[in-house]
Amino acid sequence: MHAVIKIVCFLIFGTAMAIGTKPLLLAGFVLVVLLYVSELVRGVPTQLHNALKMLKRLRWLFLSILVVYLFFTPGILLLPDVLWGPTQEGLVQGLLRIAVLVLIVAAVNVLIGSTGQAEFLSAVSWCLQPLSWLGLSHERLAVRISLTLATVGVLRAAYQHEVREETSEAVAAKSVAPLASEAEPSEPKLMAIAKTAHRLFAKVIDDAEQASLQAITLPEQSRPPLVQWAIPVLLTLLLLAVKIIMTDVG
Repeated sequence: MHAVIKIVCFLIFGTAMAIGTKPLLLAGFVLVVLLYVSELVRGVPTQLHNALKMLKRLRWLFLSILVVYLFFTPGILLLPDVLWGPTQEGLVQGLLRIAVLVLIVAAVNVLIGSTGQAEFLSAVSWCLQPLSWLGLSHERLAVRISLTLATVGVLRAAYQHEVREETSEAVAAKSVAPLASEAEPSEPKLMAIAKTAHRLFAKVIDDAEQASLQAITLPEQSRPPLVQWAIPVLLTLLLLAVKIIMTDVG
């Protein structure tokens, strides 16, 4: 499938999931399962593993969303004996919001995993061409996306290096003076995270100031085959049919 068609399908899928109705989420779940089954059939088992890793990184965001909806959505209390607490409506709405994010992350993982970076950026540039009608440069925006993706990779590698160094230093300190390390109060975890983030931010700024200018060339994107445009059209019709039919049934 052409990269532009993949991006258009993802935008349609993400818009439908953002509506957040149960029938659309159920249809989205079925579509995502079919996507991953097709990837497994094609011999790409790493897609599911990568999706689980992405979702694991978002676990605290999911927990925060659930807590906010639980305690700040009016409705029937889960604990009737208390004056204020989690509600049934909050539980349902929180789980629906989390389901939306899970499905979108799963779809993003398939999109990124099945599309090369150069192909993806050229497809984004092609999709942004209508911005030129407004006097905006779609090429500049695509280049900025490219630089952002490159910086994310560098930052992740730097963070992993920092974590390895801190772990090795802590192990070495304990092996040299185990009794002294037990007697000293350990640094709060949040403070350690803040210091690590500050060092990484300073490193990124320093590297950006010292980096030399380099030309970035986006590969020319071919026009998507006309027949493939039927895929996003059918996806739109399917999701609309699910929403209309299930609304009428309800």
